Amino acid sequence: MSSTKARPSPLTFLRLIAALLVAASAHGQEPAPLTTVAQVLDGGVSQTGQTARAVRVKGVVVSVSGMFNFFYLHEGGRCVAVRYPRRLAPPALGDRVEVEGSTMVNMLGGLRQMRVSADEFIITGSGDLPVPEPATLEKLLSDSAMDQWLSCQARIAGWRLDGTDLRLRLVLDGGVFDGFVSLPGAGAPPNKLHGARLRLTGVVTFAPVLGRLIFVPGISQFEVLETGVDDPFEAETIPASQVSSEANAGVRAARVRGIVLGRTSDGAIHIRDDGTALRAALRQPWSGEERTGARVQERVPAAGDEVEITGFSHDARFGETTPPGCDLVECVLRLTGRKEPPQPVTAALAEIAAGERTSDWVETRGRLVTLHQVPLENGEWRSTLMIEADGARMPVAFRAGGRPAFDTIKPDDDVLVRGLVERATALSPRQMRLLDDADARSLGVSAVVRARQLWLWGGGTLAVIALFSGWIAALRKSNRVKTRVAALLEKRVAERTAELEKAQAEITRALAQERELGDLKSRFVTMVSHEFRTPLGIIMSAIELMRHYNDRLPPDQRLELQNDIFTSTRHMAGLMEQVLVLGRVEAGKLGCKTAPCDLDILAGKIVDENLSATNRKCPVIWRSEGGLDGARADESLLRHIFSNLITNAVKYSPEGGEVLLTARREGGDAVFQVVDHGIGIPENERGRLFEAFHRCSNVGETPGTGLGLVIVKRCVELHGGSVHVESATGKGTAFTVRLPLFAGQDDGK
Repeated sequence: MSSTKARPSPLTFLRLIAALLVAASAHGQEPAPLTTVAQVLDGGVSQTGQTARAVRVKGVVVSVSGMFNFFYLHEGGRCVAVRYPRRLAPPALGDRVEVEGSTMVNMLGGLRQMRVSADEFIITGSGDLPVPEPATLEKLLSDSAMDQWLSCQARIAGWRLDGTDLRLRLVLDGGVFDGFVSLPGAGAPPNKLHGARLRLTGVVTFAPVLGRLIFVPGISQFEVLETGVDDPFEAETIPASQVSSEANAGVRAARVRGIVLGRTSDGAIHIRDDGTALRAALRQPWSGEERTGARVQERVPAAGDEVEITGFSHDARFGETTPPGCDLVECVLRLTGRKEPPQPVTAALAEIAAGERTSDWVETRGRLVTLHQVPLENGEWRSTLMIEADGARMPVAFRAGGRPAFDTIKPDDDVLVRGLVERATALSPRQMRLLDDADARSLGVSAVVRARQLWLWGGGTLAVIALFSGWIAALRKSNRVKTRVAALLEKRVAERTAELEKAQAEITRALAQERELGDLKSRFVTMVSHEFRTPLGIIMSAIELMRHYNDRLPPDQRLELQNDIFTSTRHMAGLMEQVLVLGRVEAGKLGCKTAPCDLDILAGKIVDENLSATNRKCPVIWRSEGGLDGARADESLLRHIFSNLITNAVKYSPEGGEVLLTARREGGDAVFQVVDHGIGIPENERGRLFEAFHRCSNVGETPGTGLGLVIVKRCVELHGGSVHVESATGKGTAFTVRLPLFAGQDDGK
């Protein structure tokens, strides 16, 4: 078979030659210049990475930056940034100009923005500035807002003046934004800026250090709609309940007072005022510098501090704020007093989940469903506990520098948690946040789980009983004797069931007591082995020297060895005395037998005895504030109380540090105080201060048994009194003991 190849016709050749000629002609032509701002912004962006396009545009100048050689040209409702040569003088606001140049691309905070690089420009006239486009926070943060002529309404939360430049921190519906105003000359800014409501008109731009902001070209575009105050703490005071309610619509400056509940790991402060709690975000400085006109609290507020906070609130709840979910943002704070740390509000989990205790310090309980612990950067850990009760569930979060000790908490345990309630946001559900890992503890197996286990066990028992009952019913049909036997068996089963339940309860109690006794035994053995080893070693060493070298030892060295033996023996005797006293107290063999007592003489004796026992390491000063006659007390109990307190004060104070013992009368009570300037007590360990054998983590190598404060507390309770401690780590401790020594007497008699 043969084939013939098709040849192109002459018409096809002509068409091909014509196409090549057209292509060659088009290749030699330059594209037409861009003549409108819209073409530069829209068409120019598509040319990013290609050859720059020629530009011939005209419009009105709405803003000028002489520092960076830029002006902003407005035409057709849109705006473009124009960089002009330094050899040319910048135009003025309102000038009508014609620009010749080319497109260029700038990177502005990760955004590729099309702009114009001008070769020349001429001014053709001047006129009024165009009407700006009104903008919300969402618009200001959008990509389409960059380099555009916009206006917005906001309130001033803070400001800083650098020469003729006024930088503003603005609060709008939904969050915060920065502004930059070019003032006509150096000097003070307008008065009463804090909280003022403004209308700002300018261009949204991006500065390398300042970030995204609205650049206001002059004071004419800085319109004050409502004046503010010079001092943030001159703002209107409103109740916390009004701040947290939906009735507080729109951005406004607000000043509230309250007591600090705590501070979460994301930096938010929670306060409570008259039963209503708030969550506030403190103001952050620009680039590590404080803002002019704003008071900044140097010390981080702690639970129990009475504070006054000025910030900004509105009904949108600041979706863009950090930390999220705050009632007040951009806050300044000052301390006004100090009280005892507030107690948490006890509430049902369902009530908290419904939002009735938002921002408050609460205590609740529920069944632990799950526990997740995740390592983060820098050695931090995030723990999340999911608890449920009465059909409601809530996450409980905790973040710490190390892995929290939640080993004793197991799923299906009934857990008691204390934490700050955070409102739900777009990024996270409503949750509780623990301030310490000790704020979550197990109460044992959940009642729901116990009930389920009892139902399973009881169901098996009931099945057995039902089987026996059926068999007995069958036997009843045969004779009465078998019926009585069946009834007896049924009774025995019920009795056995009751006995098993009772035995189970007794075993549970015994196991709990055994665990507690084992813990005490372990701590006792540790204390004895540690505290007795050193004096026993000293005694044995001294005796060995005296046994082998007594006749060759000089008298002064023999006396020193004897003193060592005496001192070590007295130290061990003192340790045993503390253990015996605690044993008598716990066994109820140490009672309170009151008799007339001269407190002034007794205190003097105790002080002298302590000075002698401690070789006058620290001066101990006794100060009576008068009116102590007529006291009735158990002198033995008072000796145990104040000997242990003064001994501890001297032991944990630097040599020469003053220890003060004072007493005064308040009604029917005598109030004693022992104050030192020693190492102090860490705040997270004060809850275990009066546990047997417990010693604080900062005592170092200082000897001790961990029994002194236990004896103090038991003796105070035997006397019907109370003991309270205040301490600051590294600064000292003050113990206050209140005893009813003047009961039934008129004050002052």
